[in-house]
Amino acid sequence: MLLAIERREYLRITLTGKIDIRSKGVTEPLTGLAVNISKGGAAFYSENPFEIKDELLLHIFFKDDSGEKFEEIAGKVRWIKPVGKIFAIGVQFKEISRVTHPLIYSYIEVNDYVPI
Repeated sequence: MLLAIERREYLRITLTGKIDIRSKGVTEPLTGLAVNISKGGAAFYSENPFEIKDELLLHIFFKDDSGEKFEEIAGKVRWIKPVGKIFAIGVQFKEISRVTHPLIYSYIEVNDYVPI
């Protein structure tokens, strides 16, 4: 019996919310729906297909008692899966740290006890 090997370095945390996606050659951001996030990357649904290795700029939105905030982060498309008429897309973050991306880090640390 073969066992699946988990290749992810970081725990994925559920994140449901809006995500704006910018890619080269597109002037207006595309809107997607975030699925999960980790210190290594994020997955989201989009009506627009991208190509493996496309470089994207993501605006990930977070809501709390003070309202909605977003954090911008660059990443590269690592996988794409069609899901009906939309696409599930996995993006690996280029550079991330607690200093440069405090919203992402705090969201992950507050929610890291609830794996998906």
